[in-house]
Amino acid sequence: MALAGSDVLAESWTSAAPGYDELFVPRFAPWTEDALAALTQHKHSLPEDHEVLVPCCGPGQELLPIAELLGGERAVRGTDLAPGMIEIAQSRCVAAAARFGRMSAEVGDAMAPGAGPYAAIFSVFGLQQLPDPVAAIEAWVRALAPGGVAVVCYWPMGAGVEAAGPWRHWGGLIRRAIGDAAARRGAAGWEDALAGAAAAAGAEVLADEERRHRIEWPCPAGMWEGMTRSGPWHAQRVRRGDAFVDGLRDDFLAPYAPQEPLAHNPAARLLVLRKRRSGE
Repeated sequence: MALAGSDVLAESWTSAAPGYDELFVPRFAPWTEDALAALTQHKHSLPEDHEVLVPCCGPGQELLPIAELLGGERAVRGTDLAPGMIEIAQSRCVAAAARFGRMSAEVGDAMAPGAGPYAAIFSVFGLQQLPDPVAAIEAWVRALAPGGVAVVCYWPMGAGVEAAGPWRHWGGLIRRAIGDAAARRGAAGWEDALAGAAAAAGAEVLADEERRHRIEWPCPAGMWEGMTRSGPWHAQRVRRGDAFVDGLRDDFLAPYAPQEPLAHNPAARLLVLRKRRSGE
């Protein structure tokens, strides 16, 4: 029986969690810093007496920086579908407990953030994985306290992330292998609907910006192993098996010099939302 999408993500990211923490947390750090800087701009105006939710928290690398940013005055709670990710996140919470005892991490579905209300919702590279990103944004806005802020960084679809490069190359291989419809993440056009959905749910869009940074691997094969064993492409191993993924390896590596570093500059989107107060 084929796994449901959420089950694929939970299984894939649990298996990939240690490698993701080692290989991708540092490579994705510039975007995390961008999101933290955006939260910093609003930290003094956040509504009082409410916690911060970090959906799709992965191995929890963002929890301590958020707690430090807010001076340990608020509870910071991470959730993720993957138990393997939460295990690592909980170890970070335990290590920081002497200074920040109000950090926590638990298995949870980002599509169902709970009633809240939250002072802030902070998510980096989770939104694009969800089955319905538009519904997720609506749920996150509804769960904010009035005046609360959502800082959401996500990978856009297709050429939005890079017009040419190894991720674009991989996407082409996948589309040729399984077809455009099967390769698509989410409903067509979901990115264009985010701002309108957020506004309809009661938010003001404070920022919607492109953020581009450099990622480098020591060689193309190193990138292939990282992406398909510990990164976003690992889900294809869970969905379609190792033979399918490994059958694409030679085609993926073909354009690149085998001993040369492989670098690219993908672009993410940074979305900052504020829940309107009554009367605004």
